[in-house]
Amino acid sequence: QVSKLKKDLFMSSENVWDKGLVSRFRLDGNMGSPFHQRTSALATTNWYFNWDLRMVPDEFVDFAEEVKAVRENVAMADMSPLTKMQITGKDATAAVNWLVTRDINKMEVRQVLFTPLCTEEGKVITDGLVFREEKNKYRITADPMFEWVYENCKKFDVEVEDVTDDFGILTLQGPKSINVLEDVTSTTWKDLDFSRLVRSKIAGVDVEIGRTGFTGELGYEILVKSIDANAIWDAVEQAGKPYGIIPAGQYALDILRIEAGLLITGCDYTNAGPDPSGSHCKASRHPDRLASPFEVNMGALVDLSKDDFIGKSALVKEKKNGTKVQMRGVEIDWHSVVDLYVRQGIAPQISPKADWEGSDIFIDDEHVGWISSTVWSTTLKKLIAFAHIKTKNADIGNNVEINWQIKGGQDGKVRGEITKLPFVDHKRES
Repeated sequence: QVSKLKKDLFMSSENVWDKGLVSRFRLDGNMGSPFHQRTSALATTNWYFNWDLRMVPDEFVDFAEEVKAVRENVAMADMSPLTKMQITGKDATAAVNWLVTRDINKMEVRQVLFTPLCTEEGKVITDGLVFREEKNKYRITADPMFEWVYENCKKFDVEVEDVTDDFGILTLQGPKSINVLEDVTSTTWKDLDFSRLVRSKIAGVDVEIGRTGFTGELGYEILVKSIDANAIWDAVEQAGKPYGIIPAGQYALDILRIEAGLLITGCDYTNAGPDPSGSHCKASRHPDRLASPFEVNMGALVDLSKDDFIGKSALVKEKKNGTKVQMRGVEIDWHSVVDLYVRQGIAPQISPKADWEGSDIFIDDEHVGWISSTVWSTTLKKLIAFAHIKTKNADIGNNVEINWQIKGGQDGKVRGEITKLPFVDHKRES
């Protein structure tokens, strides 16, 4: 009934943009996620994150312990605010294939693909997951882009629906996530390959389980109807107690994904589409920070041999002419950051929370790029960031200077070194 009401509200509006906004608001007025009742009771801090109009805990008790749990043990986290768009109908495969850069014709039922979605100019709107649930039924989870998807599916015989609030997503991440999942489902999961999707039951409730995650570790995401969210949280939490499971907030997840070299639209490149980005940071509105897949390490996810798709002509041209910008890691000399503050008589401020705003990179006073997602890595004990740098300057080991912004003082340059990505090797496929 909720889905039908949202659809009726959507179709009654004359403007597509208005329709998209109508479909994004929870009709009961609750701007939390389906797991809000459980997560809010467990959060001992007042830090919450505004994720696409929905509030989720930023930190439960100690973000560093939450990061450590994912890297060494197991943690559970709420990923429900991810936008979920469902595409069904006779032309579903053709429609999704038109939207994304990967070849959906090669995709099996119950398979999951990570892919960019681009404008005609070859600039990334967002990156996300495509789930092939049935032969003619797909689900895309990504950043807000409903208007763009709706408009570009009009020529196909399909139904497009925003089902974001109909489902919750509970993610299990860490080396012991498989132990928790096996106990709570009474099923063996060692044969489930990465990027695969299955149907199962937890506490008698139907769920979908995908071997996916945004941390670089072994992990799973559990999709459940919103009405059943509390029952699933309770069952997973109980099954995880023998393994020391703890909840992890967005603060920890942000550190984990940066360590793993994974991007967020708006934080690490400007959203090229018409829908608003959920990151709420300056980088998301910076016109010079639009990016092609080749510029943000997603070139391997572009299949130029498949039939036409949105952005193909521009990407074929870029592939031929070469990419002007490359994405690398950068390790920032935190001692030089501290010195910059001390010289001005200001207390050093190196926040352990990720800085999404971005600063300029220089080599011998020449502007060569910018950084994004700067954070203190609690795993590596280093100050790290992503570097978007001119191809000619992108060699690993290059020394750079970064403009460091100081509130209440004068900006200055700090030292850094270009590194490979990811900072922490992925173990999610082991």
